[in-house]
Amino acid sequence: MPEPQRSPQPIDRKSKRLPAGRKSLPNKNVKRLPRANSFPLPLWLRVLMSTQKLSIVVTVLLTLSVFAIYGWTVYAQEQWNQQYKKLEQLKRQERQLTTAEGSFDNDMLRSVQKNPRELVRERPEQSIFLHAAPLRPKHDLPATVSELPKNKPNESLGY
Repeated sequence: MPEPQRSPQPIDRKSKRLPAGRKSLPNKNVKRLPRANSFPLPLWLRVLMSTQKLSIVVTVLLTLSVFAIYGWTVYAQEQWNQQYKKLEQLKRQERQLTTAEGSFDNDMLRSVQKNPRELVRERPEQSIFLHAAPLRPKHDLPATVSELPKNKPNESLGY
């Protein structure tokens, strides 16, 4: 079976010129499309198309802003929950300390009421005075991690 002949391709595809000896033959089966600006679009259609493009941009921006606001809301609620738990824990600790302080004071009063002789007035001879420790010189901290002294070899802290 004979191999079908191929039509020669242009040498320079960028400029789409045929070699000097060849002429382009018109093909009667191929119809050309009209140019885009040969049929101007009506004004109402151009307005609709520009409105569509604008609405797409606005929709994307609104969607992004909704996601951002939703994320911020979830983050703020999580932070609020954590801080509220801390507040409740601190309130519980305050109540426990107040209760312990009251019971300690009550125990002291009862012990003093049982044995009033155990309660002794303070006298300056009984006081203990402590002298302040001498001031130590300040050590300068290294500015970077690389300046830290490396006395210890790397030791494994895990198993």
